[in-house]
Amino acid sequence: MDTISRFHIRDLRLRAYTSITTDTVRSLTDIHATTPSATRAFGRAITATALLGATLKPDSAQTITLKFSGSGPIREVHVQSDARGNIRGYVSNPAIDGAGEIRLIEFSRLIGAGMLTITKDIGLREPYTSVMPLLHGDISRDLASYLATSEQTPSALIIGLAMNSDGSISASGGILVQTFPDTTPDVVERVETSIAGAAQPLGEFLRGGGAISHYLSGLLGGAAAELLAETTLSAACRCNRALIGAILQSLGEDELRDMIEKDGGAELACLFCRQKYHFSADDLRAIVTNSAVSN
Repeated sequence: MDTISRFHIRDLRLRAYTSITTDTVRSLTDIHATTPSATRAFGRAITATALLGATLKPDSAQTITLKFSGSGPIREVHVQSDARGNIRGYVSNPAIDGAGEIRLIEFSRLIGAGMLTITKDIGLREPYTSVMPLLHGDISRDLASYLATSEQTPSALIIGLAMNSDGSISASGGILVQTFPDTTPDVVERVETSIAGAAQPLGEFLRGGGAISHYLSGLLGGAAAELLAETTLSAACRCNRALIGAILQSLGEDELRDMIEKDGGAELACLFCRQKYHFSADDLRAIVTNSAVSN
């Protein structure tokens, strides 16, 4: 079972979040039939989004969306998490590897020159959106830069993902460590040094059956981490027929009548979960009628 855990490290004046995302990454990459390089990029983005989702108000309707977009072959990686541990996402080009031996392409080459867009919906009139250039071509480092500059929260972020020889996922997880306003400046630097000098990558540690809390303890130099809460994490989409119908209604009467006359109906697929929704000609006529009544 995938989980998000929240910790308080009292002695160091830090907070930390850990995520085990193995099953969630498997589910979402299976839905989109990603090839190995796309799987690694998508999987790392899923874990990163899960960690940022853990910073939302627990058990609320708040959501956070990460979109990496660029000139590279994958074009876009888009992942959304809510505060209840539900995650959905997609990649624009899930089949970016050729046939033959698996050779994983680095994320910086997959995404190319581009932008990171983070949208947080915390229940205000309008969601908050921050856009910044991808400075590093690395999900962990670019998100740490965002957190330090846009949210004024110095952070250390580590994402681990281990893959089998056939390109399938064997383990996936991540750790986010953040400061409080009174955290001394040297503490995050110490954690970053621990991450850089870790004896084993997080993904390999998790593949070997290690507990992510033990890995976190090592990064903290053995400082006690108090577990505050744990949330189940899973792949789940929020689409439904009513929502897709509302999208169709937004197209306008002329376009809907064109669909009725030329196609005898419409079929739309959700980008996130690939669920298909079919609307007959009569369904579209009902949408046109409802739209006329509401106007």
